[in-house]
Amino acid sequence: MGFFTKILDFFTAPIADLTGSYRERKRIAAEMAAEVATAEVKLKLAKINAKASREENKENNDISYDMQVLINRSETFMDGFIILVVFSIWIAHFIPGLQPIMAEGWRAMGYKGAPWYFEFIVVGIAVSTLGLMRLFRIFWRVKDEAPKNKTTD
Repeated sequence: MGFFTKILDFFTAPIADLTGSYRERKRIAAEMAAEVATAEVKLKLAKINAKASREENKENNDISYDMQVLINRSETFMDGFIILVVFSIWIAHFIPGLQPIMAEGWRAMGYKGAPWYFEFIVVGIAVSTLGLMRLFRIFWRVKDEAPKNKTTD
């Protein structure tokens, strides 16, 4: 009977090796797929956590900036003068008798209306004077998200 077992083993051992190694390869492939899926989930979580951390840091920096502005705000004559001049120009746009003069002044400088940097200066003064960095970020985020109207002149 030993001889018959040896002959049978001679024919079945290679097949058993093949099926065993196939099962082993399938097990390794399944483990690798599980590890890849786990790594992808960890990567997504890390990206979300990093984004949340950046937003939290931005909020903390804005609050720190606003507090520092309010603490350090020692208005000098020049600060008040600059604020008075800029806001006088801004207010002049809303006075009907001064509107043609304002429009002509901007046209004389080559603009069709108040340039973008004038708006930036007004917002910058509000931010630096009142400590409104969060308002500044909201203002520019809304402006960036507004649909762009493309008109031809």
